[in-house]
Amino acid sequence: MFNTLLPFIFISAYSHIYFDSLKKDALCYIFKPLTTILIICLAYLQTNTFTPVHYWVFGGLVFSLIGDIFLMLKKDYFLQGLIAFFIAHVAYVIAFTDTTGFEFNAWLLIFLLAYAGILITVLNKHLGKLRIPVYAYATALTLMVLTSYNFFQLSWHYMSLYAFVGALFFMVSDSILAYRRFVKEYAWSQPAILATYYIAQSMIALSLTN
Repeated sequence: MFNTLLPFIFISAYSHIYFDSLKKDALCYIFKPLTTILIICLAYLQTNTFTPVHYWVFGGLVFSLIGDIFLMLKKDYFLQGLIAFFIAHVAYVIAFTDTTGFEFNAWLLIFLLAYAGILITVLNKHLGKLRIPVYAYATALTLMVLTSYNFFQLSWHYMSLYAFVGALFFMVSDSILAYRRFVKEYAWSQPAILATYYIAQSMIALSLTN
């Protein structure tokens, strides 16, 4: 079923990126939530047997949709969007550790801590009142990437690799977004944020299979 939905997700995501580049807000209001809704449908149709992992990932995608809506509005709802995505990452962390347990990968942990430390150092003086929320979000994102690798290592099916790949794309997307918002904007940053974000969520949805 996911092979049928993927082209529609691609078309909707591309439409959002294209219309966003043209500043066609009305069309963005359609295609941005539509793309995430299609990804939620993809996750839902991945299996007929639902486990706690499926429910937590599904919940993470729903809160991601809420975050998408906050971030696309004209008024600055960045903090509200950040909170919604924080909850989404917490849901993903629970999903990726719910049935497989948890084992630290030392090298990955060192890499993620180093990467997060460098990014926070670059952003720190620009964060202002959002410093604590951004720190909390960075912690949740780092844990999500770490536990997605754990999910891949300890799961019985090869498609769990998609969760880890999706988490890495999520980290890339959020890194570009953070740099764009707090430090400097580049012409390519917005399409890069959206493209990597949609790949990330699609990969996480695809990891849900029996």
